[in-house]
Amino acid sequence: MCTHHGSRLEDGALHEKAHATWTRRQFLRGMAVSGTAVSLGLNGRTVQATMANPLLRALASSASDRILVVIQLSGGNDGLNTVIPISNDIYYNARPGIAIAPQDAVALTSDTALHPALARLAPLYQDGLLEVVQNVGYASPDLSHFTSTDVWLSGRDASDMEGTGWSGRFLEKEYPSYADNPPDHPIALQIGSSTPLLFAGHGQSLGVTLPNQRLLDRLARSGQLFDEADVPDSIQGDEISFVRRVSNDSFVYAQAIKDAFDIGRNQASYSGGSTLGSDLATVARLIRGGLGARIYHVSIGGFDTHAYQAGSHNTLLSRLGNAISAFVEDLRADDLLDRVTGVTFSEFGRRVFQNGSSGTDHGTSAPMFIFGQHLAGGLLGDAPDLKNLDPARNMIAGIDFRSVYGSLLRDWFGMGQGEVDQLFNGAYPVLNAFNAQLSTSTEEAVSIPHQVTLESVYPNPLHGSQARVVISLNEPGPVVISVVDLLGRPVASRDMGILQTGQHELPFELNAGTAAGTYIVRVQHKSASIARPIQVVD
Repeated sequence: MCTHHGSRLEDGALHEKAHATWTRRQFLRGMAVSGTAVSLGLNGRTVQATMANPLLRALASSASDRILVVIQLSGGNDGLNTVIPISNDIYYNARPGIAIAPQDAVALTSDTALHPALARLAPLYQDGLLEVVQNVGYASPDLSHFTSTDVWLSGRDASDMEGTGWSGRFLEKEYPSYADNPPDHPIALQIGSSTPLLFAGHGQSLGVTLPNQRLLDRLARSGQLFDEADVPDSIQGDEISFVRRVSNDSFVYAQAIKDAFDIGRNQASYSGGSTLGSDLATVARLIRGGLGARIYHVSIGGFDTHAYQAGSHNTLLSRLGNAISAFVEDLRADDLLDRVTGVTFSEFGRRVFQNGSSGTDHGTSAPMFIFGQHLAGGLLGDAPDLKNLDPARNMIAGIDFRSVYGSLLRDWFGMGQGEVDQLFNGAYPVLNAFNAQLSTSTEEAVSIPHQVTLESVYPNPLHGSQARVVISLNEPGPVVISVVDLLGRPVASRDMGILQTGQHELPFELNAGTAAGTYIVRVQHKSASIARPIQVVD
């Protein structure tokens, strides 16, 4: 945004006229070249529109119209009081003052229940519209809010960050010409106070951030971010008005957002008056109004419950459960849920043991919720082990969060498995979160050739370390066989060199001392990747 427009108002008017001649394509191309973002001020707040996110560019070009809604629980949600191990005595002994009694909890199974404030989610779970991914985290967790949030948003370990989001890397190189052919609507939208790393690519990201509902209401009423008339009657006021006019003209997606908000109407009541409910109501309205955004990001804060947790956590979970329930009801009213999936995450969980202030301190793993119409349903993964803790007496995650992301990318958005592995710079087991009837419709999904078939891994279960892998190749090329644990940590790897077309039976040896448990054997052939679990027994 230019501010040097001449020393006279007449010069400013001419400069404004020049700005009005900018086209959407020229504006976006300029932003992509400069490497900057639009940052527009309103009473101390900002609206940011950043460009060129890889995943989002791919989604814009995709034949699929599927949508992902990401709900961030900021502060570190206490997973043990969210999804409760009601048959586990360790849980009750560790939390004498804050544990949720079995008779108060909302049972999902004989061993697992939801916090009573999440009661409105139970019918969704029973109907297969909600599934719970248990004990999710990452290896060598960092308990800093800032670092761990960056890990979750980037999809990279703390030692491997590069300032990009997990949704922003792989497709960046696949769609390099986006800046020359931008869409007429935002591909991603965040309603909240921070610019999500989630949308960042290596250059810039493609996303619009609306800090609050009031700003969106202004857009809906006038099609403008800023009030050009509400300024002092002075030369300084004229200058402020001019800058606001330029900013309003520069925000290329204002009309698209206004039109979608005007057309869309909510079909459910978001009772309770929470900010999260209001934000999800806006998301539903924009979806119904045909905005065209593929990823929405909203958040709810306050989960850093170090003291007197019971009351505040109850309020937060009530807001979360009510908002998700209303959102699902809203979208189901006219079958919009058929193309929407939602997911929740928090930067970490809390410790097993309550502290001296009737709260919980920073911990490690926690559950995630996935909601939508095409889910496999139920509980995914095992309940957290409260007996075998890490040296800091924190839970050891059973599922890496990138496995959840990978399932969304592969099965919802149609990325190939090899692409998912590249995105996260490692092979993480992908969950079967979606039902067998779900089919992807992105061009990327149908264009990836089946270069390799993994016929078998044997013996399975495996006693000892000697295994064999049978594969079939439809073209010659390099082959690498690797084994990772369920957190994606490498256990063994072997480069098989270049193999010819046809079937191959390959010997493979696990590292000495590999512990009993479930592992993932992955075969990488050129850009294709395929995996199969193997059980190692003593």
